[in-house]
Amino acid sequence: MPAAPESPETSKTEGSRAGLHVARWRMRKRRIGRYRPGCYCFGREEKMRRMRSQRLPGSHGFPAYSGIFMMLAVAAADAFSGFANAAEPVTLAVSDFDFRDTSGEVRDQSAEHAKRLKALGITLQEGLSAVGRLNIVPMTCETGRCTAGTAGLEALSIKARDVGATYLLIGEVRKLSTLVGGVKFAVLDLTSNKPTCDRFLSYRGDTDEAWRRAAAFAAQDIEKHCLPK
Repeated sequence: MPAAPESPETSKTEGSRAGLHVARWRMRKRRIGRYRPGCYCFGREEKMRRMRSQRLPGSHGFPAYSGIFMMLAVAAADAFSGFANAAEPVTLAVSDFDFRDTSGEVRDQSAEHAKRLKALGITLQEGLSAVGRLNIVPMTCETGRCTAGTAGLEALSIKARDVGATYLLIGEVRKLSTLVGGVKFAVLDLTSNKPTCDRFLSYRGDTDEAWRRAAAFAAQDIEKHCLPK
């Protein structure tokens, strides 16, 4: 009895099954791994097998080449610690500041300005001393005040070196008008005898608080712009 011809639906089902078998075979072949010209391509199982074969005793499952990254991390840590050890404290000698009044005011304010100038020097040194990498050393002069205007820059430089300083801070407070003042300062590198900065900061007001704020801001500016990091 001749076999009944397959229906279109049966042929379609058999073809789908055959295609599914081919697709599964191809996926298994990719997992096992195959060679392509110019590169080796391995499936997940093959990669895991190769990684397990590269483990070292005591590596806790990491492949052998992880030791390279550990050595690089140690070298980076050593380099960082070397930079940290190389950063030595900066010794800064702080001179007294001069004062100049060009406002033209008639009232004599010498006593007030002398008191504010002394307070400015204290605030300035306190602000700089708060910076951990700075070692602040004061200076004393026979003339009373160690300013560039009275003692002279050369004499101040010698005194600064005598107390072990590598940098010298000099400056001057100027009263420009009734409401405007300024702080001019410079830092001298005593090794090269060259200034590291020469700056002028203006402020408003001629009161104790205005001078105090000017001194605190000047200390921040000196630390940021005039001294090595």
